[in-house]
Amino acid sequence: MPPRIPDDKRAAILADIRENKLGARQIAKKHGVAVSTVSKFAADANVANAFERTQTENATRARAADLRAARAELAEQLIDDAQRLRERAWSTYSYYERSNEGPELVTLNLPPLAEVRQAYTSIGIALDKHMALKKFDDNRGEEHAKSVLGELALGLGIAYRQMGDTSTQPPSDDGS
Repeated sequence: MPPRIPDDKRAAILADIRENKLGARQIAKKHGVAVSTVSKFAADANVANAFERTQTENATRARAADLRAARAELAEQLIDDAQRLRERAWSTYSYYERSNEGPELVTLNLPPLAEVRQAYTSIGIALDKHMALKKFDDNRGEEHAKSVLGELALGLGIAYRQMGDTSTQPPSDDGS
């Protein structure tokens, strides 16, 4: 059996638990005890909201929403990029050619085929990345919906079994 933790160390651990600024792991590491010891001290002291994670969960959900919004904005920007690249692929094309008199500006109605091919490669990449971002967020929505539906089905199953248990009880001696 491990030795009893000194009273001053117990008091320090309880003070950290009641302060509710550190998680159980952080408190355990700070005081050199096991996480289970910290949890037991919290339970023994009847600290109701020890290690409450609502704030962390809310912050995580908010960050996930911010990232979804950033991905949606980036997906829109990629579509804009693709449109600008396509316009560029069909616009007049100017470049400088060397001549005996020095550089001479040459303007073509359309870019050379190699330039158009590069533009369309860039368009393809922009569209591909747009679709990847959209697919990622669409699939996340499906996973969430499946999770919610799974939890609902589980709850309904439990409720159904509980209802079935009461209806299959034999009648009591008083006829009810």
